[in-house]
Amino acid sequence: MVTPDGLVELVVLGSGSPVPDPGRAGSSVAIVSGDDWLMVDCGRAATQRAIDAGLDLRRMVAVAMTHHHSDHVSDLATLATTRWTAGALAPLPVVVPRGPLARYVTRCLEIFDDQSFHGQGPDGSVRPALAVHAFDASTTLARVHADGAWTVSSILVDHHPIEPAVGYLVEHGGSRVAVSGDTSVCDGVRRLAHDVDALVHQAVLADGVPPQLLEWNADAGSVGRLAALARPRHLVLTHLIPAPTSLRHEARYVEAVRAAGFDGPTTVAHDLLRIPVPIGPNAESAR
Repeated sequence: MVTPDGLVELVVLGSGSPVPDPGRAGSSVAIVSGDDWLMVDCGRAATQRAIDAGLDLRRMVAVAMTHHHSDHVSDLATLATTRWTAGALAPLPVVVPRGPLARYVTRCLEIFDDQSFHGQGPDGSVRPALAVHAFDASTTLARVHADGAWTVSSILVDHHPIEPAVGYLVEHGGSRVAVSGDTSVCDGVRRLAHDVDALVHQAVLADGVPPQLLEWNADAGSVGRLAALARPRHLVLTHLIPAPTSLRHEARYVEAVRAAGFDGPTTVAHDLLRIPVPIGPNAESAR
């Protein structure tokens, strides 16, 4: 898959949660421009979903990871080794906040220590590797990575007791895509989401989950109130709990968003969903 030059596309690689679901991979989204793309989070089966979407693993710019829950990180070793087998010999850049997640990422390829395993690759002298770009998470939205036309900024969000947890703003050619990670609605995600072209936010149905889950995850109504103030040009709901099993079930998420005051374009994510990122008022001059 190649996105036309100058345009940016959002591809949902995994819309699921920790709950096993044959139709939903673990959390992961790709932001794509031309042949190049950047991934945020890498939950179970994200690598296979990227292949299914036609993304060239050799053209990955980086992986940015939000927090150390397994449904956001468990496919990273598979991604790195599959990318290497596809012919990408340079280390894969991985952008992470310092702390437990950075420590996990640094060690995650150590399980592959057998030379016969590494003989599967295109160059027996080069092993799959990660280039870990660790940063200090902050309550201020700050740039944490840049590569050519791509920039990634990060801010702390509230997913206690998991700390740190961050959201990301990915910018390319004037397009701005915010990815919340897992979080309750908080000051960090409000700053992250302000006036973006696309906001990808986790959502649960308040009447479909135990009350304690709402202490560290956002229900669809809360996301709707956030979007009504932040005014993203497209809202995408993902990491859905409970996972929709019908169009009517999906509609309940949108109804909760509408009842909370957001009337803009809203999409309930499913795996391999593709969304052209709308061009914001500042994007035309940047292209």
